[in-house]
Amino acid sequence: MDKRTCRRYLRVAVLLLTIALIATMSGVIRNPSVDAQGPAGLPQTPQTVQGATDLMRRPRVKFSDWIGEGGADRWRIGDRILRVDSDSPLKGSAQVGKFATVIARVDDQDVLHAEGISLEPPSGLTGYAIEFRCLIQEVNWRYWVVCNRVVLITENTSIQGRPEIGALAEVKGTRLTGNAVLARIIKVAVPEAFAEVEFEGAIESLAQDAWVVSGNTVTISPVTEISGVPEIGLQAEVKGVLQPDGSVLAIQITVKDLELSAQINLEGLVEQIEDDWWVVAGTKVFIDGNTFIDDGRAPAEVGMWAQIRALRRQDQSLLALRIRLSRPD
Repeated sequence: MDKRTCRRYLRVAVLLLTIALIATMSGVIRNPSVDAQGPAGLPQTPQTVQGATDLMRRPRVKFSDWIGEGGADRWRIGDRILRVDSDSPLKGSAQVGKFATVIARVDDQDVLHAEGISLEPPSGLTGYAIEFRCLIQEVNWRYWVVCNRVVLITENTSIQGRPEIGALAEVKGTRLTGNAVLARIIKVAVPEAFAEVEFEGAIESLAQDAWVVSGNTVTISPVTEISGVPEIGLQAEVKGVLQPDGSVLAIQITVKDLELSAQINLEGLVEQIEDDWWVVAGTKVFIDGNTFIDDGRAPAEVGMWAQIRALRRQDQSLLALRIRLSRPD
């Protein structure tokens, strides 16, 4: 083959290659959907784009409570059901009765999916045992109020007897932050004469031989030890012996100062929630690490109904001791 023939074949080959390249580029331009590819190199349809947008819009929630049930993929924490996937990050070993802090995402079916779980005890857990006996003031499925202490009830709490307001409760458990107790064993009994009791409440009336404290008649005897100066409206801690007529023969009474006694009740719609204060019914109420927030009936969100027990401090600001949330009627 001479040089002229070789050059002719080379020009034909270059021409065919150019035509093929132009055709390929033209096909790409005519099919712009090939450029709209996702991270995995697959075309994104409007449905997949909308799905990704919806996923980003789904809210994350954070909550803490005690584990009631635990399984491979489903836990009950407080009154919430949590889906736990195999790739969910988990810090600590799962056991019923442990305290869990959860970060979860809510899907379009309102199902919680765990994104982070920490099974560390709550901050302020002192770890020492506590025992006391007193009359039950309030009964809820998650907690009781006994001697103005919040007594937390879990699946691991052994309850002997039927809880009723006014019944005598012997509580054994672990002291938590603030005035709360994680109950391990509770024995409930009908108050019998000469049982030792202790309770706390506001002084409603004063006389030389008897006071009324939180609706209870407290008999004062020559051997009663009284600490502090009693005044109507102040808080008093009473330790004594229950009498057959239902009164309490006081052994020791401690009257708290004005700052600790100025407690008020407040309720209304939650209008604003910040890290260290809420606005409820137009009133600013501060919270701290000792504030007990009962969200068993409704989440801690704007628009929920709140019942608050608060302390009026010397600067006249309110510090919430307990907040109970419910859904508005």
